[in-house]
Amino acid sequence: MDKIISFIGAGKMAEAIISGLLSSKRVTNKQVIISDKYDNRRMEIEKIYNVRTVTGNTVCVTEGDIAFLAVKPQDMAEVLEQCKDTLKQKLVVSIAAGIEISFIEGLLGKQTRIIRVMPNIAVTEGEGMSVLMKNAAADATDINLVKDLLSSVGDVIEIRNEELFHAVTALSGSGPAYIFMFLEALSDAGVRMGLSRDVSNRLAIQTVIGAGKMAKNAELSFATLREAVTSPAGTTAEALAVLESKGVRSSIVEAIKAATQRSKDISSRNK
Repeated sequence: MDKIISFIGAGKMAEAIISGLLSSKRVTNKQVIISDKYDNRRMEIEKIYNVRTVTGNTVCVTEGDIAFLAVKPQDMAEVLEQCKDTLKQKLVVSIAAGIEISFIEGLLGKQTRIIRVMPNIAVTEGEGMSVLMKNAAADATDINLVKDLLSSVGDVIEIRNEELFHAVTALSGSGPAYIFMFLEALSDAGVRMGLSRDVSNRLAIQTVIGAGKMAKNAELSFATLREAVTSPAGTTAEALAVLESKGVRSSIVEAIKAATQRSKDISSRNK
């Protein structure tokens, strides 16, 4: 790819994407330009990745072909106003949580090519889940380009109903926190049963990694995979019976519903 990619904002998500792009060789360090309002952060990113950084957002956007907007939601309007004349000519990729496409179109116009992305924190390990959607002005070439770029930091899914971003936020956006809580519980249980903390942690982590890879690679339903591990009247069956009796499954569903509603509430404030 011979395009220049601008990043407005150099937070953890932006850094993860930059790192993935450079590691995958999809772009070179000469194809990345970054602006950030914090001088120390700009210098840190420049030193680590040997990319060009600038102090002005407008300069950053002007020199790029694709503009990643990686700013905090409360800063989005100001950034769009600063750079709107230039951004209108670019492919705009927003990774700002809760900012709808219509909000960006309201400041840049509906003719601007815009793609909204919801990544999760696992992009920092190259195992993220990114969900994206384009507006009417962006075409198949635009969406495929962004898919290819983001595939350097994990899996990518396109959706066509922006309302579903709330459920995406609740499931994959917040999801790593649920897994961390589950890991804590597994490790704590192991310690209570006499294992050392180090051994419990290692058992819990590798179990989740292994199960995740099995689920991803096997062309089987989750239920079928679960049944394959569950012998009649065995230890797994006994444990699962307790989880069901405690309402773990229904609690997870209710948690996702609550997070989805919270996402809707937060999003409504940014309209």
